[in-house]
Amino acid sequence: MIIRTADLVVEIPNIDSLVSYSAQYKCEGYETPDIIVKEALFRPHKFPMLSYDDMVYTESGFLFYRDLLRFDGLMLHSSAVMLDGRAYLFSGDSGAGKSTHTRLWQRVFGDRAVVFNDDKPALRRIDGRWYAYGTPWCGKDHINQNVGRVPLCGICFLKKAKENKIVRLEGFDAVRRLLPQTIYRLRLESNLDLVLSHLEKLAAEVPIFEFFNLPIEESALLSYETMKNAAKES
Repeated sequence: MIIRTADLVVEIPNIDSLVSYSAQYKCEGYETPDIIVKEALFRPHKFPMLSYDDMVYTESGFLFYRDLLRFDGLMLHSSAVMLDGRAYLFSGDSGAGKSTHTRLWQRVFGDRAVVFNDDKPALRRIDGRWYAYGTPWCGKDHINQNVGRVPLCGICFLKKAKENKIVRLEGFDAVRRLLPQTIYRLRLESNLDLVLSHLEKLAAEVPIFEFFNLPIEESALLSYETMKNAAKES
């Protein structure tokens, strides 16, 4: 099956669960793929506790990610919202409240706020600017829209707190927060070098914040205004 995601043509195995995830990305006709995800490279022995469908999801996403590195891109474990044609990402450890926060955005901004991926959006640097994309790898709730290339305005790392406080992260501190939320345990040192290079550029060129927050509507307004204003200054 041939799909298009992250402005790339990708060939994926014709496996029912993967085809279902990828339906809205399907290309009509044949195009020469930039990336080929090969079923022969799946490693089910590494995931004995996963169902077959979950293994396919995990391994296909990993192989796509690995080759995406060659196209100045990566995937970030995050929930991605598009508002007024701009992308805002919310990341953090499991249980940090990513999905809760994006639902607050939808409550505050209504139809203007579109959650286009709730697990692994793709990011690419094209002509010196970062863009976010929906991908078929969208998490257990299948929250996903193929919105194409969306300029990236900011990333917030969420932490639950008793009061709202948002802090800008820069340099090493930003890279240190980004690294655990992407894939970095890669066999080839050259691939790890690409990950670190991409993250350094991302940290330098996109506003990144740590947001200690409450699950209230005021938090959505604060994260939006902070990232939007920082992007304008950048």
